[in-house]
Amino acid sequence: MANSVLARLGRPGPALAIIAVLALAAALAGVFTLPVLDRDEARFAQATAQMLQTGDIVEINFLDEPRHKKPAGIHWLQAAAVAITSSETAREIWAYRLPSVLGALLAAIAAYLAGACLIGRRAGFAAGALLAVTVLLGSEAGIAKTDAFLCATAAWAFFGIAGLRTASGRREARIFALSVWVAMGIGVLIKGPVTPMAAGLCVLALIALERRIDWAWPLAWWPAPLIGAGLTLPWLIAVQLATDGAFLQEAVGQDLGPKLVSGHESHDGPPGYHLALLPVLFLPAIAFLPAGLSAAVQRLRRGGAAAVGVKIALAFALPTWLVFELLPTKLPHYVLPAYPALAVIAGLGLARLKTAPAIWLQLGALLLIVGAAFAGPAVLVFLHLSAETPFGPVAAACIAVMLFAFAAAFAVITRRATLALALCVLTGLTWHAGARGVVAPAAGELFVSVRAAQAAMEVQTAAPGADIVSTFTEPSLVFTLGGRVILTDPQALISVPVDPALPRAYIIDESRWLSPELGPLSDEDRTARMDWLSSLTEAACASAAATGINYSRGDDTIVVAVYVTGCPETLEESEDEPQD
Repeated sequence: MANSVLARLGRPGPALAIIAVLALAAALAGVFTLPVLDRDEARFAQATAQMLQTGDIVEINFLDEPRHKKPAGIHWLQAAAVAITSSETAREIWAYRLPSVLGALLAAIAAYLAGACLIGRRAGFAAGALLAVTVLLGSEAGIAKTDAFLCATAAWAFFGIAGLRTASGRREARIFALSVWVAMGIGVLIKGPVTPMAAGLCVLALIALERRIDWAWPLAWWPAPLIGAGLTLPWLIAVQLATDGAFLQEAVGQDLGPKLVSGHESHDGPPGYHLALLPVLFLPAIAFLPAGLSAAVQRLRRGGAAAVGVKIALAFALPTWLVFELLPTKLPHYVLPAYPALAVIAGLGLARLKTAPAIWLQLGALLLIVGAAFAGPAVLVFLHLSAETPFGPVAAACIAVMLFAFAAAFAVITRRATLALALCVLTGLTWHAGARGVVAPAAGELFVSVRAAQAAMEVQTAAPGADIVSTFTEPSLVFTLGGRVILTDPQALISVPVDPALPRAYIIDESRWLSPELGPLSDEDRTARMDWLSSLTEAACASAAATGINYSRGDDTIVVAVYVTGCPETLEESEDEPQD
């Protein structure tokens, strides 16, 4: 009965519709309610907003500084989304997040197609549905940066390689080869070499595993690489000319290069870092991964046509995973391009749930519960304690996530495939709805920039048109204020005496005003800063303050004060006062 239900759901029409709904439901949780996040999302969104302001689609800038780290592809997609659904002046972060939502949708669909091609429709349906609601992909889908759409390009490259290897004729093989090159070309425009690396390693690993190369020759069919290069080279040439060669020099030498040799920007971790996070970030698909790997090993041992599908999935997932495990710089989302192939392996585990050895089902159930405990209660209680989120929504979300996880684990152990899949999907959706849709948006203390920007705009009404200078330098503040802010540091700020007649708003991060983080402070420096701040408070004609938690720095509580000078009414009153 269960198999017949999964077989019906696995047909292209129902499968694509259900997977699309699941992907959108997971991705859209919190998209419209979460304020702009620090730091990458705010930087991407502000750079896109400036692209819309200037009309320059080649160079990428954050305020007055060139941002030569990532290609322009995601900014083009964000700019299009904002132009269609909102406007640059509205500063609605949800519009900038739409390309990431689309990326998650495309990745889940590609996982279904690849799974159906390599394993069968039931496995493909499970792969697409599970990938759609995973913690990592769903979370990245709600953030306006590159990684969800990068996952989509990797997933379509994976599907292209699957179709190429299993093609029944030269024309079909060429079509799939072209799709691989297109996916790689778009991937380069999104995040440089990651998608070509994943696809290239897959092809090389598969050739080595099978000791044959004939299936890969269509990749050399000349229109395919030409079209792939045609998607990338025009922009690359244009940006190199516009920046006098600085883009590649900085992107490779200052961004990519350091990540290859050390833990860049303190984002380091030992080998096994990504594996340790897998039960949490691959939740709920982790429930079927042990059984899927067991079935994959059995197919490899038997060989023949049944082994081809698992070879392709493993060849795509494992080499890319190993690269990021060995890379000194580590961030949780780095391995996301391997997730579509892992989802296909998990789909195989679901399809073989009836025959899988019990030990692998028990391991999958255990990993599911462990992952749910960390993704659910651990994360949600942290949000409650650190940001004083109301306990009611936190408790409800924790209970719901764990109930679905325990029920799903029991269904896995008792080999009820359809029920296990449904409960796992509910576990993932409940986590996204609870953590990203309800609890995180209620954690107002985490969004200091929103409070600081509101305070600045309120007091700025006392001196309309006043420039804004800020020592609170989080990118989210820049985006929220529409880019109309000058970021500086305390030492540079106090080098200019306060002018009471000058219309200006000062945003002061009081928590770091005397901090030695930006450089050692002598007693003389401390005195100078305190004297300057005292003169500012005396000259200010309006003031406000905002408090909260700066999660980007790991600060428990910070205070951001806003002062305004040069208020017209105050100046008029001063002029009307009798002179001695």
